Amino acid sequence: MKKELLLATTVAGIALGATSAFAVTSSFSGNHRVGLLDVDNDANTATTGTTNTDVESSFTVSLEETLDSGTKIAGAFSMMSESAAFNYTGASGITLTFTDGSSLELLSAGSASKDHDVAVPGASGEMSIATNSSNSAAMGIDGAGGQNAVSLAWHSAADFGGIDGFSASISYSNGDETSVSGATVAIDSSMSAGVTYVTDQPDTTVTIGAGIIEASDNNSTSLTDTSVWHLGAVAVNGDLTVGAGIGAGDFGQDKADDHQEVYDWEAIEAGISYVSGDLTFTASYGSAEATDVGSGAASSGSADSVEKTAMSIDYAVASGVTTTIGYMSQDGEDEGSKNDTSSGSSWYIGTNLSF
Repeated sequence: MKKELLLATTVAGIALGATSAFAVTSSFSGNHRVGLLDVDNDANTATTGTTNTDVESSFTVSLEETLDSGTKIAGAFSMMSESAAFNYTGASGITLTFTDGSSLELLSAGSASKDHDVAVPGASGEMSIATNSSNSAAMGIDGAGGQNAVSLAWHSAADFGGIDGFSASISYSNGDETSVSGATVAIDSSMSAGVTYVTDQPDTTVTIGAGIIEASDNNSTSLTDTSVWHLGAVAVNGDLTVGAGIGAGDFGQDKADDHQEVYDWEAIEAGISYVSGDLTFTASYGSAEATDVGSGAASSGSADSVEKTAMSIDYAVASGVTTTIGYMSQDGEDEGSKNDTSSGSSWYIGTNLSF
């Protein structure tokens, strides 16, 4: 790892005119979350519902240093655990932050579109019900899209273009993936862009975000290149936060070893949260629908759908310690018919310790 960091620092230093190299500054953060998770889908009988412990932990190391030119160079890596031994989850690439406030991500740069997905309030907790493998109705306004890890992204400084509260990003990826004709699919190349505008009214701060992704995959039989967009807004007035967003488009995906063409995908999310002392009350709603067919076929058939309502209460026990109680109800349909294994309810109670 040290050799990799030294190599990355050397490459950036040559490009940006650094005259000396020292050990980078490091910091770490993470959490340990322990609770009870109950999942009771509509296919369960009185003896087949599940209530289990849910243990999820993370540990992230961030690395940063400022070069002689004034440019900051940074990277990070993390490990995650879900009721098991820690697993390495990959690392970011290198991020260069220039003296004007703009930045450039090199490799594993992510999506400029998702970077501008506004944070619509969502219920806390680990409540979940898995949808059946053939359901293509991806939840979340940024639930569809993708890029190759061989990528770069540029992010503007604040107040870009002389517009107060405006920022923009663009990203590009191209991994030269090998063409396949089977069930698998991988993003080969992509272009993505996103914008955010923040405006302060007398009592309310409003944030509007939007993004678009255009991508091609390596499946030679696919008719559908990824073309998705999202738009959302969040308003904060004192202790009250409300938000809503929508995402839509077409994409290809691999589900249950079967490549699918996904048409007319649309997702909606909305949420509200209120802070009262040490308590935070949150309620959220999300829905999605899409039509899927086998690889190489045009749109046909009935839509898959998911509808989810959730609520939670967070109690700040102490600095870095939060206890959460949450509940979720979900309905899922496959090809227009209710799917009992994708429908039901889930509750969670647990405590998170963060550092």
